[in-house]
Amino acid sequence: MITNEQVISIGRITRTHGKRGEIQCLTSNEYWDNANATFLILCIDNILVPFRVLDWRGKGSDSLIFQLDRITDEQSAQPLIGCQAYMLTSDLSEEDEVLPTWQSLMGYRVLDTDQGELGTIIHVDESTINTLITLDNEQLIPLHEDFILNIEPDKQLLTICLPFLFTKE
Repeated sequence: MITNEQVISIGRITRTHGKRGEIQCLTSNEYWDNANATFLILCIDNILVPFRVLDWRGKGSDSLIFQLDRITDEQSAQPLIGCQAYMLTSDLSEEDEVLPTWQSLMGYRVLDTDQGELGTIIHVDESTINTLITLDNEQLIPLHEDFILNIEPDKQLLTICLPFLFTKE
């Protein structure tokens, strides 16, 4: 099973492309361009699912077109629209510096300075300009650098301060 620690986000699937099952990925970095990767990892129902890449090509400065194994027509490609796309960090080229991403916070416990422990991050939604995290208790929290006080990877702990959202009862 592929874990969040083994992947790095490269973008999001935005649409199908053509009739042969190709998909278009809006990229957020150039990791894929510089790598020698053979698998595209898609997050489907919060599970990281690998797809063997049969072919890929760039489209403009910020999109990639992928032809994936077992995705042979537009109908089979349609459910992949909206999925976050990842690649294995082991496939990164040596010169690529891996910067932490919001996705790397999956599984972290969230501690608020006023409310204490809020829960564990089970989903990170970057599909809009406002990044949201979903906790295991189904609570949604906006995620922004200004809210983060400390990140402790060894403890998988994210300490935040959201005084405007949470009031003591």
